[in-house]
Amino acid sequence: MTYAVVVSADDAPGQAGRLDLEADSLAFSDGSRVAYADLRDIYVERRPAAPPALVLQSRSGDYLRIASLEGLGALHELAEELVEARGKKA
Repeated sequence: MTYAVVVSADDAPGQAGRLDLEADSLAFSDGSRVAYADLRDIYVERRPAAPPALVLQSRSGDYLRIASLEGLGALHELAEELVEARGKKA
């Protein structure tokens, strides 16, 4: 599955791009990847004056915030897909 997103790492400015769900990892349009097995926590975060974001915390403690350009429904769908994929790889 592919999603149009804005991604920010550890509160850096967001970068618009594409996120693809692959068999064992998330792949971003900039070429970076995050393995499902490397994810410690996944949750939806709401901040004042910011769109809702899916937060991914790696086992090393790094954070990625993913906001959907396709709306809140797509964000929740992505969260469900990631939780399921992480469970298969655990």
